[in-house]
Amino acid sequence: MDFKLSNILVLQTVARFRKAVACLFFASLLAYTTALFSQSTTNSASSNTFTNTATWSSPSNVTGTATILDGQTVTIPANINQVYSNKIIFSGTGKLALAGTTSKWVPATNRNGNPPYESFSFATNWSASSSWGNVAFGTNLYIPWIDSGTSWSAGSALNYTDYLQYDLKSPRWIQGIISQGRGDWPQWVSSAKVQVSTDNVNWATASEGLTLNSDQHTKVYTNFPNVMFGRYVRVIPMAVYGHPSMRLGILLRDDVMKSCNEIKTNFPNATSGVYVIDPDGAGSTPGTACYCDMDTDGGGWTLVLNYLHAGNTNPALVVKTNTLPLQGSTSLGTDESASSTNWGNVSNAYLRTFTFSELRFYGKTTAHARVIHFKTSHTNTMNYFKNGTGSMIGISTAGNYTTLAGHSAYLPNSAGNYFSDQGNASMTEFPFWLNSTYHWGIRGQTYRWEVDDFPNNSAYSTHHQIWIR
Repeated sequence: MDFKLSNILVLQTVARFRKAVACLFFASLLAYTTALFSQSTTNSASSNTFTNTATWSSPSNVTGTATILDGQTVTIPANINQVYSNKIIFSGTGKLALAGTTSKWVPATNRNGNPPYESFSFATNWSASSSWGNVAFGTNLYIPWIDSGTSWSAGSALNYTDYLQYDLKSPRWIQGIISQGRGDWPQWVSSAKVQVSTDNVNWATASEGLTLNSDQHTKVYTNFPNVMFGRYVRVIPMAVYGHPSMRLGILLRDDVMKSCNEIKTNFPNATSGVYVIDPDGAGSTPGTACYCDMDTDGGGWTLVLNYLHAGNTNPALVVKTNTLPLQGSTSLGTDESASSTNWGNVSNAYLRTFTFSELRFYGKTTAHARVIHFKTSHTNTMNYFKNGTGSMIGISTAGNYTTLAGHSAYLPNSAGNYFSDQGNASMTEFPFWLNSTYHWGIRGQTYRWEVDDFPNNSAYSTHHQIWIR
């Protein structure tokens, strides 16, 4: 019997996995027995028996207690380093094939003693069955993230059906939740049922009754009985003090990944949005929130420069030394200069902590309809942005850039001039342009905002972005 399981290896990342195809999984189980109907979603608490003589490619097929029958092979893809499961039973020639040289099985009860957690303040990560007074997200009593001033409060008294839900944006191995009570009033959830799902349709129960908070402010870290796999986490209050009110975060089993590209590689169905990454892994650079474009040109792009500038304004630029700018609005005319999260560009030194081989430029303006949109692996450009010395000279040469969807600009093809040695302003201070004609400038010479044009002022609204992959 080919049973290649070895010792536990603590991953740097949130676990590798192709998203479970729940419908296909359910159909194959139903052919065996209708009693397994409730196991149609991925989880580490259930017992799954595989009956078809076929090769399965998803680690969801071995979560929980799995029975791999005679003639059945469950293949774990090479990019999956760890698979969490309680027990695997082999019958006859049943096999578990680990395609990766470092892939290992880990008991689902093995948890991270210092787990990272995620609890973003972005509306796209959250949903709820109701909110007190039917208020909108981000206002009054629908402020659900950890350490917020208030909390999420359910629309009614405890009814055992109201819930608060978080979307991780891609399936991950999850070991528990972190919770707080309401920040401005003595209300909290003392016990909750928690469910997880890969598709927001089929749900598996992580726990029927986790013991949570006993006061307003203490952060309570609570592990599930078993490591679970899912994208969505739903918390249903079962016992409360005063009213169902809570702040929520998700405890991840493994350390965060280094880039959006690493997330996309390991979770091909990951969607665009905000993630936590750690550019140097276990190194000295801390993890940070980032905006990942998981759609353009195959996805996996990490945003490192974002300036959405309103016409007839001339705000100062912001150089970020240990955080990344996040994408907010993309509508021309919006002024994001006051945003500490959306406005800025990384420093040369911080960019060097990231591993990447491509840059992507995007720019548009109200001055005309042309759009700059291209990617490049041009060595001079990469080194210039990392070190602040040198220039982008050569970017206009055929083969040094690739235009992407929507590109209609004259740059970079027409570029004939290049500022050099601009340090942390290497991305902003006219890195490529054609004299008095087509420019890329972000507060260039302290007052010029230009996208494939030469207004020589800040009169027009502009949007400049640079991404890495």
